[in-house]
Amino acid sequence: MKLYYTQRSPYARKARIIAEEKNIKLELFEEDLANKSSVLLKANPVGKVPALVIDETMSLCDNPLICEYLDALTPAPRFIPQDSIERWKVLNMAAIADGLMDITVGVVMEKMRHPQDYNAKFIDLNIVSIDRVLEYFDSHLADLESWHLGSVAVVCALGYLQFRLPDLYRAEKHSKLNEWYQKISQRPSVKNSVPVA
Repeated sequence: MKLYYTQRSPYARKARIIAEEKNIKLELFEEDLANKSSVLLKANPVGKVPALVIDETMSLCDNPLICEYLDALTPAPRFIPQDSIERWKVLNMAAIADGLMDITVGVVMEKMRHPQDYNAKFIDLNIVSIDRVLEYFDSHLADLESWHLGSVAVVCALGYLQFRLPDLYRAEKHSKLNEWYQKISQRPSVKNSVPVA
């Protein structure tokens, strides 16, 4: 299987972590999103990463779908619980973390496109949202103690926030969350997928 990705993509990072944790071999192909390859565009006509090419006849796009597929390949470790209540809790946590990634990407892109005259109201509203999500994670640490898709998504979202907007990740304000984050960041799969410029 081939994963088309960028090293800085928090969405692709989720798939990379799950694959490594489950000992699933992925061939990694780094994409230049300013000059997208024909293979990426065939696998995902939207042109976004990650895209997973399974074989000549099948590919998957969108990180939740890719993560669910990878999790289904082997029975252990399980990242998406089968039990209905736990399953929805984990998927909800992952969705909130993906939302934080979306917000962070939006702020970064706005500042990149308009470095001198960015939409300050848009930025301010998103900063409030970022802080609200961090508060949510901080108050739901018990739900992150198990290593599942939700906790993988949270570590990827926090890693991307630190990478792109480090001034908005206030470790001292969310000390318990930061303690969890520092601990989980020692896992080899997390270390091996740290975003780089």
